[in-house]
Amino acid sequence: MNAVAIFHRDHGAYLAEIAAAWGAEQPVFLGNPQWGPEEMAAAARLIPAGTRVVGADFTPLGPAPADWPASGRGHTMIPTGGTGGTVKFAVHDARSLAAAVRALGDFLGARGLAPTMHTVTLTPPWHVSGLMPFVRAALTGGRHLVLDGRFPAGAPLPAVKLPTDGTRIASLVPAQLLRILTDPAGEAWLKRFHVVLLGGSAVPPACLREIRDRRLPVFLTYGMTETAAACAVCPPETIWKNQPPRGVPLPSVHFGLAGDILTVATPALAQAMWPNETLTQNGYRTQDRAELGADGTVRILGRADRVIVSGGEKIDPSRVESLFAATAVTHVLGVPDPQWGERVVALVLGAIELEPALRRLAERLEPAARPKQYVFVAEVPTDARGKLDRPAARRLFDA
Repeated sequence: MNAVAIFHRDHGAYLAEIAAAWGAEQPVFLGNPQWGPEEMAAAARLIPAGTRVVGADFTPLGPAPADWPASGRGHTMIPTGGTGGTVKFAVHDARSLAAAVRALGDFLGARGLAPTMHTVTLTPPWHVSGLMPFVRAALTGGRHLVLDGRFPAGAPLPAVKLPTDGTRIASLVPAQLLRILTDPAGEAWLKRFHVVLLGGSAVPPACLREIRDRRLPVFLTYGMTETAAACAVCPPETIWKNQPPRGVPLPSVHFGLAGDILTVATPALAQAMWPNETLTQNGYRTQDRAELGADGTVRILGRADRVIVSGGEKIDPSRVESLFAATAVTHVLGVPDPQWGERVVALVLGAIELEPALRRLAERLEPAARPKQYVFVAEVPTDARGKLDRPAARRLFDA
């Protein structure tokens, strides 16, 4: 037995290799074929030398535990991070992946939905959002499809040939949802599913309006690679009623706070970060600031690691983004500045004519938090997960 690292670009072939590795109880590393040279080099330093590689010209150079690969039997190393040379792998096994499926199934079952999950993969399977639809179908006896999630303009939406029994589930990111709705058949296409799980990034106001006005079966999700995708969901009726989105923890998930940082206890938590960083099963500390309600629901306030330090002042970019939210979808970033260390800038989805209104709003902020530069775009740069590509976004600003 040996470990295997997968780098196929074809999503169907990628999932077939995962299934083969699981069948042989081989440790498997999920590689991202879209990594650049820095990320590939970082992954090579982590993946043990001698690992069999499929789908890429790639040579693993990393050390291995003394009893490798027996100690990794049945383990799946799912990448997280991966920008600027930073690559990490969350170590999952059949138990944690099954726990994630069971938690979602119990939640949906309590809503009267059938336990069999018929699913589609619409995002890359080297991300947890693209892998878990495959796992959900496999563990519940459902059917699984791999569809083209790019939804190119002018092309017909892909056919969804799923059984009529069971619960039909799609997993999307906000950019995909908005792209689908530009097609006249988009609303009907989405409503072919009982459940549309929407995650991957902050949901812009335009998305929330579409969900509300069209009464789409969209469940906002909160989760991460370490928790095998969703650990909390906001049901669609909350959005239909135009109520502020809050996440309901899935069964067996427990949230806590360490200061204002969210902690998560769940049987779906990864065992470790490869190779030897054990995770705390009774309260994994996330990088998200949060507020917990008396009813157990959660509201995510922003990433703790996004704090911008400008001239010694700490700025929470999510606070600036919230101020601008009613006017435009804005991503507030810190970029290097020779005088202040970092300066606050704003990437705005919209036309330059919005700038005066945004600058007026910014006057409510302390001077250090006011964006010093605005860049207006028709589409924000995103990575394969649909999340903001922050390095690419920063490159849009003057040096």
